[in-house]
Amino acid sequence: MKAKNLALTLVLASFSAWTQAGELPPEVLAKFVKLLSSSANSAGKVACKDGGMAGELAKLGVNADGGSKVAWAASEAEVRSLKSAGKLVLCGKLEWLPAGGAIAIVEEGGKPQIYLHMGNISASGVALSDTILKIGKKL
Repeated sequence: MKAKNLALTLVLASFSAWTQAGELPPEVLAKFVKLLSSSANSAGKVACKDGGMAGELAKLGVNADGGSKVAWAASEAEVRSLKSAGKLVLCGKLEWLPAGGAIAIVEEGGKPQIYLHMGNISASGVALSDTILKIGKKL
């Protein structure tokens, strides 16, 4: 567990200088998706239909697997569909959390931020590490 905590701390620190406003680039999002899926014990697998994100995840050793309990959503419609399938839905837009997203990874104030929708996390049945629960902003 200490290795996961250290890895997450290093990733967060390495992106603290991120200064562009708006959405995070796919290569940055993929690193967070990998860490979050590891926290959820998804064994290096994430359900992902988005080709660009799947490619970035593959570079990091994460396999796109529709059977995974953790999923990346690239649209609000996909968020709804994945939530109804009982998945822990990760997304890149804060406004998709009410639609069923469990965790949003967004740029805020020049830095990546993690937002947690506790109701959707609970509904997914996926347990996250204490580290993620401590660093994420809860809604």
